[in-house]
Amino acid sequence: MDFAWEPFGRTRGDEPPAAPVPPPAPVSSPPIALPREPARRLAVVSCMDCRIDPLQAFGLALGDAVVLRNAGAQVSDDVLRSLRMAHAGLGVRAVRVVGHTDCLAHRGDDAVATAEVERGVLRIGAALPELEVWGALLDVRTGAVAPVVSA
Repeated sequence: MDFAWEPFGRTRGDEPPAAPVPPPAPVSSPPIALPREPARRLAVVSCMDCRIDPLQAFGLALGDAVVLRNAGAQVSDDVLRSLRMAHAGLGVRAVRVVGHTDCLAHRGDDAVATAEVERGVLRIGAALPELEVWGALLDVRTGAVAPVVSA
């Protein structure tokens, strides 16, 4: 039985199979033991877009921050629950909500992506007022990060 990824493209076997792509070699090995708590007491809420590497984009290293990713960097109930746990159990004191340009979750509309970041910052600020919250928009073409709002 063939596996299909429909509706994500032609996968019915009506085209020759592509050569398998080997997995990339790890860039570097993580340290043997990192503490559970993020070194910078930071959480980053970002989009799941494959063009974004939150650690690299924000000058962070493995172990510096809790990273939460979902479609459109939306601050859903699940994100709030995770942030509560990160604050109470891991000592997180600050949150960065970072959307991006050309986001499929917002139909590529940068104004909508910006508004979603603003909404997320306000939602976190209302639910977890003890956290410092800051929002930004990452330009996927240039890598520039522009502040949006803070609470």
